[in-house]
Amino acid sequence: MERKVKAEAELEDVHSPQPMGSGKDVFGGLTVSWVTGYLKMEGCELRSTSTIGDLAQALAASDRTAMAVVDKDGRLLGLATVVDVMRAYVEGTPLEQHLADWLASAAAARAPPQKLQRLLVQPSASLAEVAEKMVANAVAGDCACHHIVVQEDSGRFHGVVSSLDLVNGLCHYEMWRHHPLLQEDEAEPTLFVRHVMKQRDHIFTCTPKSTMKDAAKELLLTNQGSILILDDLGLSGIITQRDLVKAFAAGVSGSVTVDHWLYGQSPSVKDRIIDSGAKLVDAANLMTTRRLEHLVVCQPGETEVVGTLSSLDVLLRTRANTPLLRSMPLWLGPTVGEVLDSHHHLTHICPRGATLGEAAELLDNSGASSLIARIGAHGSNLGLLTENGLLRACVDGWSSKADVEDWMAATEFQHAAVPLHLQVPPSMPLTEAASLMLSAAEPGRTCHHLVVRALAGTWLGVFSALDIARAIQSLASELDIARTGATETPVGAIMKLEETMPKCRPTDSLGSALGTLDKFCQNAALVVDDAGEVLGLITPRCAIQAISIGFSMDRSVADWFAVRPAGEGPREVLINTPLKDAAAIMTAHVLHHLLVAEAPGARPVGVLSSLDLARGIVSANYHCPFLSLGWLQLFGASASFAQGPPSVALRATHKRRWSPTLEEGGDYSPLRAAGAVVQSSDVRAGRHLMRGAQFDTAAE
Repeated sequence: MERKVKAEAELEDVHSPQPMGSGKDVFGGLTVSWVTGYLKMEGCELRSTSTIGDLAQALAASDRTAMAVVDKDGRLLGLATVVDVMRAYVEGTPLEQHLADWLASAAAARAPPQKLQRLLVQPSASLAEVAEKMVANAVAGDCACHHIVVQEDSGRFHGVVSSLDLVNGLCHYEMWRHHPLLQEDEAEPTLFVRHVMKQRDHIFTCTPKSTMKDAAKELLLTNQGSILILDDLGLSGIITQRDLVKAFAAGVSGSVTVDHWLYGQSPSVKDRIIDSGAKLVDAANLMTTRRLEHLVVCQPGETEVVGTLSSLDVLLRTRANTPLLRSMPLWLGPTVGEVLDSHHHLTHICPRGATLGEAAELLDNSGASSLIARIGAHGSNLGLLTENGLLRACVDGWSSKADVEDWMAATEFQHAAVPLHLQVPPSMPLTEAASLMLSAAEPGRTCHHLVVRALAGTWLGVFSALDIARAIQSLASELDIARTGATETPVGAIMKLEETMPKCRPTDSLGSALGTLDKFCQNAALVVDDAGEVLGLITPRCAIQAISIGFSMDRSVADWFAVRPAGEGPREVLINTPLKDAAAIMTAHVLHHLLVAEAPGARPVGVLSSLDLARGIVSANYHCPFLSLGWLQLFGASASFAQGPPSVALRATHKRRWSPTLEEGGDYSPLRAAGAVVQSSDVRAGRHLMRGAQFDTAAE
């Protein structure tokens, strides 16, 4: 299934020229053979028996960013890139893992064999064709986009062309005299760096005290090739994919901080400076001369950082009719069909002729929250019996001995029928299913279940809100878990506040308490005594259990708490608990609701439901948890470049005045995790400056 991407148009200067017309070849007719011959691509292949460690060593020792993986006869098997090394770094993959095994895992590899066809060209292909293919892969966002593999008709590997190689083609001396980028006429105005660079809002940052693993994870999750390092005084450096490859190859622990690793490393950030007013071809020449994939862009004659420029940015803009897009991949997660396959034991059929009491007992014993019921003269129709349905039966006074089918018929299928828009194919991604549940939970109706239906109309199972928690728990990859936002988002960010929850008293009858849920269309009510102490929760599960054991709805909530079945797991989590940990508790103890408190034993401040988890991962899918340079600009992160360690007094002067939530030492992870609430008085205008002595940008 193709991965969806969120493409955002780059904000650009109103006078920015448009991409050149399709009639012009900015590479002057050069072919792939020129690149492979001119750059002498020996040594850019590894055998399938090589390891991840061998890949990291080979990339670190060269200026290449990808290696072809071939068999003993030289036939191409796949492509391994710097992104694969970074993922191995984050996941803690052993250095000894064979590349053949890595490529066999489509979920891990950036260019697995099944996507290799999209990366192949022949030696006779023009660089213009290569650029078009590279740009198409960049826009799609679901496979390697900085590299194209050159393969002969016989299937034998010929070479790997990177985006930097294409930039080298743009700057070839034979082309300069008639280069399209150098033509200064009204029909084809010159492209400058400011027209092509990534703007502040698309540049992500970290602090010097971020770990190497944090930096690798940020690059992978944002689909970027570099991030800027900001300290108390401004920009102190840049970390790229190659830096992380070198660290992995050197056996550097992921817990090492980026400032410790980058100390004394080459090239420094000063070697990457380019003026925003420089011609694009000059920036391409700087990249080619210094073999740099990424440049830092400053205002003309100043030290203010206004953007970054990568070799792929150059290609995205110089190709004919190519829109300038920034692709931010959205995490889709496993499909609902895959989740059901992992938990098929939770799909149950209600036997024909079963009573409401028997249905409740089946739900209680199985831990499921819904049953598929066959109804009609010959059982040809299907209905869905949920916890909420049984709750309504209790509220309406139905006997536990009443027939399930009679209840469904009496309610004219009002509550049992499943609307067509809530019948989904097994191929629906988890995040889309979560979005559908949220949008369907309109006033007057709850939606915690979707029917998974085959194309032929057969019901395959029922996907519940609790299955979202199960899906999060089933993710084996640390990076996939990070993509959900479940490790960064605390429950306090998505819980329902205590004051908004329906409430009942311990002296109320259980039937009245359950009626409160139905009245407010909620699936949890707080039980609060006269002193204001929260004693627990009433949920639809209480109705199931009460019907199952024959507990009278006229008895009090206090009586119910005294006799309800034991075995329920911990109901309380702390407000800063990550969603992943809350999902683990829900999954292990089959709980749809948890109380949220600020401290152990303290009065609850909110309630977290399994549907809130859906809200959490959908929100994380559209909200980047990392700080961009543009976002930081709102808070006046401003300083000058200082030679050597800044003095204590200078640190005190500049210390984090742009946000009251930031901590000493340059760690803004609390802000990254939850999105700080900042008073308007704290917002100041600011610019992002290079820390350092004066340098001549014109000379660059």
